[in-house]
Amino acid sequence: MGLLDGIEKLITEHGSAAILKERIALANDKYAALEKKLSDSELRVKQLEMEKQVFELDNFKLKEKVGNLEEQLVEPHENRLEDIKENLLIALSPGQDAIAAQLAQSLDIGEQLATFHLEELANTGFVSAARFYTGRPTIWKLGQDGRGYLVSHGLLE
Repeated sequence: MGLLDGIEKLITEHGSAAILKERIALANDKYAALEKKLSDSELRVKQLEMEKQVFELDNFKLKEKVGNLEEQLVEPHENRLEDIKENLLIALSPGQDAIAAQLAQSLDIGEQLATFHLEELANTGFVSAARFYTGRPTIWKLGQDGRGYLVSHGLLE
């Protein structure tokens, strides 16, 4: 092997090393870029997970609110009195005492029907009756429970 063969081998190996060095630098650059991209992606995933938790909490709260509103919509309708009883309570709401005949006339119903419903309302505490056994008619008055019913169902002005 001659002197030039050694130099040629050195140049070839040095050239290969320089190319290899360039390739390693390029690979390192690509690796660094991918690491940055991965880091950015992981950060974005964390942000999205936090947003998801906020949305899930909001969703839970909204579902709870909708459920409560649905219950409120159903409750008044389920607990409503018959129209005739509501109308009797409304007729007594100004605070003036009345007899069954007056109430029947104002609602355009029979006196016996009015008396029947007034008695039922009295049994629940919605109205009270002042009875006189001297032949005078019973005087009906709106009770606190009756006023509460009217207020809770938006029937008072």
